Parts: sequence; C-alpha cells; structure tokens
Amino acid sequence: MNSVALIHGIRPRSAGRAVAGALLLALLGALAVAPWFTSFATQRLLVEVFTVFAMALAWNLLAGYGGLVVVGHQMFAGVGAYALFALSNRLGVNPWIMLPLATMATALFAWLSALPMFRLSGAHFAVGTWVLAEMLRILTLNNEWLGAGGGMPLEALASFDRWTRNAGVYWSALVTGVGALVVARLMLRSQLGLALMSVRDSEAAAAASGVSIRRAKLTLWVIAGSMTGLAGAVAYMNTLQVTPDATFSLNWSAAAIFIAVLGGIGTLEGPILGTILYFVLRESFATHGSWYFIGLGSLAIATMVFAPGGAWSIVTRRWAVDPFGVRRDMPRR
Repeated sequence: MNSVALIHGIRPRSAGRAVAGALLLALLGALAVAPWFTSFATQRLLVEVFTVFAMALAWNLLAGYGGLVVVGHQMFAGVGAYALFALSNRLGVNPWIMLPLATMATALFAWLSALPMFRLSGAHFAVGTWVLAEMLRILTLNNEWLGAGGGMPLEALASFDRWTRNAGVYWSALVTGVGALVVARLMLRSQLGLALMSVRDSEAAAAASGVSIRRAKLTLWVIAGSMTGLAGAVAYMNTLQVTPDATFSLNWSAAAIFIAVLGGIGTLEGPILGTILYFVLRESFATHGSWYFIGLGSLAIATMVFAPGGAWSIVTRRWAVDPFGVRRDMPRR
C-alpha cells in the first residue's frame, strides 16, 4: 500500500472512489444541461438510451438476482405507457404529474400478475410472461377506450412548445435512468439484496437460512416492474403515440435481454456497458439491414460462448474493480 496514503490516513481505494464520484457528478451535470447545447435529435436518442437502460437493468435484476427469466418484459412497459396516456388524456392533467401514478399503476399490475405467474417456474414461467404480454396486447387492441388498434396520442402535451416538451421528456428520461441505477444499488446493498444474492447462489441454502424466497422475489418483481413501467411511459412521451403492437412489442424484451447478455447478467455494471455497446452498434450499423441483425445475433452467441459473464467479466478478470460496492469477494484458498 502507498506509504504517503497511509501517512495521511487515506486508502488508495477510497481516493479512487472519490475521484470516480467527482467524475460521475461532472458527467451528470453535463447531461443535465444538455437541452441547451444539443439538438432535438440528440435529445430524443438520449431519451431512448436512458429508458432502454432502465428496462435492461430491471430485466437484469430479475434474471440475475431473482432467477426470474422474463420473456414478456414488455408487458410492464406497455402498462406504464398506457396508464400515463389514458390518465393524462382522460383527466386532462399534465403528463409529468401523472408519471408517478403511471408507475404506481404498473406496480399494482406487477403485484396482481405475480399471483398467477409465481405458480409457474423455469421455462413455464418464461413463456407464461410472454403469454400474459400477448393477452394485454390483444385486450388493448380491442379496447375502444384505449384507442383500439390505432392507439392514442398524448393530447395533454399539445399545449407545450417544442423546446419545453423535448427538454421535459429528456430530463424525465435522465431521472428515470439514474433513478433506476440508484434504486438498484440501494436495494442490492440492503437486506433484500443479501436475500436475493443468497437465492441466486442457492435457493435451497437460502431457504435453509430462513430467507423468505417468495417474498424476496415478489418485492423484486414489483420494483423491477415499476422501473420498466416508468421507463415505458417516458419512452412513449418521446414518441407522443402509443399503439398496442408497438407498446407491447417483443422488441423491448429482446433489447433488454441482448443488453444484459452482452454486458453481464447479475451485475449493475453489465447493463451500463451493454447499453453503450448496443447503441454504438445500432447507430453505426443499423443501415446495413438484415446484416445488422445477423451481426447482433452472432455477437450475442459469441458472448455466451467465450464470455458467459458478459463484457464486464472481461474487465473484472484483469482489474479488481467494484464501482458500486455490491460485489462480494470470495475467500481465497
């Protein structure tokens, strides 16, 4: 250990985290003032980045810590988006005020959906979530109050000028992405996080230690569903229109799963790294048509074969880094 650091009573690791914290605050400050210095197109792209990251983080928490592999993850995004649009349009209320209510509506749906879903396990659970998402899509498709197949526009935003509308949605997305990360870290460092990590390592051992597996998974299910619902609501504020086929599209789940696999399942850093890689690849190669999708699929397969822990596992093999302080060091023999 560095003797100078010892003399001043500062550990190198603590100093490193202080520097990382300062850099993070500087980055957040730059992102907060982005609407005054970036184009509308850039803001709309960043909204997508932040909301997709929140969805991927939520899916990663479910699969990586709760063992809940969800194929119909888009159901939460759809419920959140439709709740926001319906409440704002029907009540004529500012949609930013309705975002908390849309999140609460998604949390209620998650709690209710756990009743039938948690009777399933393994592949049956994964397929069951997809079936539930499809049922919601079909119900919405045939519901005139929700706009049926044509969906509905967000009429409550019509009274705002373009700059205010874009900036407001951008800041909402930024808060959603950063908030999801903060909530995830707090959760994993809490008693619930310890329970989920023990469940992830061995359900039998966790149950023998007195961990209420069902309660831990239900809490995680509601939290992750709420994150995704809020992200879905903000994402569709960005497009100003919801439709059943787009809002309950499997593409939301596909993106979340790809990002989690690419970055690293069961980590907080994985979704961050995976989101960056996903959008860099998409913005660079999306114009190549079907070859782009073939490339993404090949990359996902290569990652699972050569780096099952995702891109973040490659980093941790070389450097002992733990930026969020949630990794457990195994005792050395």
